[in-house]
Amino acid sequence: MDGVAVQPTLADNTRTTIEAELTRDTTADDRVHAHLKCFNSFEALECIDLEGEAALINNFKGILYMARHAIAGLSSDERKMWPDNLYDYLFGSDDQISGQEHNIIHAVGYMKHITRHISSVHIPIVVQPATIDDEIPDSVFGEMADYAHAIWTCQSTRLFVPVLLIHGVQLSLVVFTRDKWRRVDFGSLAYTDNQPNANAFNILFHAICTLLYFLSLPPQKFGHFCDVSRRIWGKYEFVHRRELANLDQNSVLVDVNINDNSTDSSINIYSSNRIKRTVNMRGRFAHVFRVEKNGRDFILKLAWAPVDQLPESAVYDALKAANIPNIPLIFDSGIIIENSFGYRVEYLLIEDCGISLTKYLLTQSHWDMKWMSDNAAKPMSQIVECIYNAWNAGILHRDISASNILVKGGHIRIIDWGSATLLEKSSVDIDAIETKWLFKKETDKYNKYKPDAAGTSLYKSIPVLIGATQRSIVDDIESALYVVLESVFKTRPDNLNVEPIALRLESEQSLAFVRGCCLSDVDYYRQAFGIPYCSERFAWLLDTFREYLFVRNGEYIGSKLAMQPFFERTVEIQQLERILDLIDERVFGKSPVSNTGKKPSQVGRSSTSVKAPRRSKRLQSKKRRR
Repeated sequence: MDGVAVQPTLADNTRTTIEAELTRDTTADDRVHAHLKCFNSFEALECIDLEGEAALINNFKGILYMARHAIAGLSSDERKMWPDNLYDYLFGSDDQISGQEHNIIHAVGYMKHITRHISSVHIPIVVQPATIDDEIPDSVFGEMADYAHAIWTCQSTRLFVPVLLIHGVQLSLVVFTRDKWRRVDFGSLAYTDNQPNANAFNILFHAICTLLYFLSLPPQKFGHFCDVSRRIWGKYEFVHRRELANLDQNSVLVDVNINDNSTDSSINIYSSNRIKRTVNMRGRFAHVFRVEKNGRDFILKLAWAPVDQLPESAVYDALKAANIPNIPLIFDSGIIIENSFGYRVEYLLIEDCGISLTKYLLTQSHWDMKWMSDNAAKPMSQIVECIYNAWNAGILHRDISASNILVKGGHIRIIDWGSATLLEKSSVDIDAIETKWLFKKETDKYNKYKPDAAGTSLYKSIPVLIGATQRSIVDDIESALYVVLESVFKTRPDNLNVEPIALRLESEQSLAFVRGCCLSDVDYYRQAFGIPYCSERFAWLLDTFREYLFVRNGEYIGSKLAMQPFFERTVEIQQLERILDLIDERVFGKSPVSNTGKKPSQVGRSSTSVKAPRRSKRLQSKKRRR
């Protein structure tokens, strides 16, 4: 989109026909010229009132009508260069486009859609009386960005959102991708002289042909990864391409079709089944739906992520190969788009992983705080165990949050591994991943030396909150601690929706400082997270992980973590393994499995510091025991 795409060549008589149509209605032409003369008499065009905007949009509508009429009058051979019209033009405030908070009044929409809804908007239109030669004013840019965000949120097949900007008599196209925007100027939509010369006509003709070219592109070639011209909700098919024609082998690349009739591979996608998630205009995000296929319920995830990040489907492959428990079952996955403005689009069909940890605790039908907190001990143990096992396989999640911890049948599921990264000494076959998932293994390594912004702010570890460039299992376990503390707090019948100080997000740096202070006091920190009292077993679990995370050699290090982004917190792997052995004994009632040669009760500050994962004897023992 750095330049205008090549327009189709028009026959000379086509040009003559359009020129005739543009000048045929002399009364309308006079009105346009009179309006432009009025524009030229203003020294400050931004002072023109709403009547000016109305005149501009009427001029735009008139041009579209005359151009369509001219094309309709061409011979059948001449019309072959123009595809069937897919779009309608939605104008006027009397029938505002529904399904949106923003006031999108004018837009190009899909002709075959039934209702004037935001899901039917192809290109929104913004009108400004003043010509914008250089930088777009913040107010105008903000309006366009709001429109783009509204469409990203509603339309799950979007690759980018184009916005038409009518400013004065000029027309521009502004395209919003995931984290960039580009502007293309089409030219003038009207003469600026009552007696235009050939050059003025050429400028006008070029602008109109450029506009008509973009309006002739089907959705799958301009803005979407599939054809949504007939409908945006309904029966979708995700079809893997054949990798080799002579072999029964499917590619990870997936084609998407929307069909009228159900087939064995159809997935019904409707807006009412969307699982609400925040849709940002920058960075990775996903549309998630509860869907039905062949009479079974699934979760469908359409995920956008930078191409230099490991594909989430590849991470699930690695987790499955390492036999990691407490992760969701993946029934199908693939890549829809390899690279669209630096982003990959993935498709995953996943098992329904249940409900949030908070909802699970609330379903236990007991409102006593001590009992409720005691019931949270097992889920926290399962979360840490899953993080530990993945780390031993060389995989770090990096986005442990409340929305990514679910409970199904009393068992934890850790989902959304799209931010995961591979550790340097990973047991994962990165070459196999590179071949299968069309991923360049070198690109993921570069991310390790940038500030690690992955994660959800409220649950980020203290070092990550202040911009640490390195991450380890300790950061994921710290995030898990915050998830469990918040979930238990939310089960309090008297919380009155008042956020405790350690769960109050005003800024990332202030949250890091507050937590660094609160966690220093072993007798106070639970109250800072809104838990003034809890069961003895849960208190032991919290105190044990607090010491593991924030105490080294008898010294509290939380303050250093909150103020020194390059402070290196060691992993202390043997201490962690002894803690997990004790959890087996005290929480699950299992006989401990320790590889240290010490009694399980001897949990202390290990002098062993491990900065890279290794295969754990404890994990191997647990596999043998199963």
